[in-house]
Amino acid sequence: MAFLNEFGREEGMEENRPSRFSQIKIPYQWRSSLFWKDTGTAYLYLLPSIIVLSVFVFYPFFSAFRLSLYKWNSLRPPGDWYGFQHYAYLFGNRTFLKSLWTTFYYVGISVPLTLVLALTIASILDKALRFLSFYRVAYFLPYISPVVALVMVWRWMFNTDFGLINYFIKVLDAIPFVQINPVNWFREPAVAVPMLIAYSVWKYVGYQAIILLAGLQGIDKMYYDAARIDGASLLQTWRKVTLPLLSPQIFFVFVISLIGSFKIFTEVDILFGGGGGPLGSARTIVYYIVEQGLRGTYRMGRAAAASVILFGIIFAFTVFQMVVTQKRVHYQ
Repeated sequence: MAFLNEFGREEGMEENRPSRFSQIKIPYQWRSSLFWKDTGTAYLYLLPSIIVLSVFVFYPFFSAFRLSLYKWNSLRPPGDWYGFQHYAYLFGNRTFLKSLWTTFYYVGISVPLTLVLALTIASILDKALRFLSFYRVAYFLPYISPVVALVMVWRWMFNTDFGLINYFIKVLDAIPFVQINPVNWFREPAVAVPMLIAYSVWKYVGYQAIILLAGLQGIDKMYYDAARIDGASLLQTWRKVTLPLLSPQIFFVFVISLIGSFKIFTEVDILFGGGGGPLGSARTIVYYIVEQGLRGTYRMGRAAAASVILFGIIFAFTVFQMVVTQKRVHYQ
């Protein structure tokens, strides 16, 4: 006969009831020593990459976030505790917000435009053309050339007095009924970012075209033969066959170019000779970070806060692309 205890429960119920930990189901593979041996071997191979990422990615990021919470003092770094006041200042500062808008303007036009042109060039180079190797090298050459040398060439091309662009403008201006005046490219705020966009497209379109061309050449011709037998037009074949099978390369190129475009700095600094362009019209967020942290002011905390904001923007865009395009990227 069971007896009730002082709480009104039958004695022995707690002993017979299974414990919470006994209800946890351990995965079957965890019980195998071979699983842990393979897992340990895999992490051993990953250890060099983990060390490099920890030293050059994770540690700098958390150090920057920590620094953004302090008001920098070079005599006793990192200085006095400042909390999130740097972030509040940045989102209320017109110069920072303008640099943020300039960066979005540059990225929003240069990245899609470069991708579309690269896709077009790759489709043309995929055909059996004469001097095909020459065209491939010619398109890829700007990407492997030094940035400083390329920017200096562009400075000469857009020179107000003897530049090549203004020379052609003067030639067109000499035609009757054509009224085009030479442009002072480095003093007009309205043309600063478009000039950067043109440079970016010219430099990176070849690199993207080569990657997309490799993807096009990896598509089996039987898919095109099947589409032709089904009576698909060229446009339908392009939309239903080429684009889906080329989606991994398009996704890779788009993500890499998006991240790189957000970090543009060298081109702005050399092309406009400092100052972020005329009246700061080409000041990007990275240029703002360098100005705050390294050029005269040494506001390390504010620069670190701006870099954390930039990281958040890039991370958000990358995650959004991965989530949105997950169902549209076909790896098989």
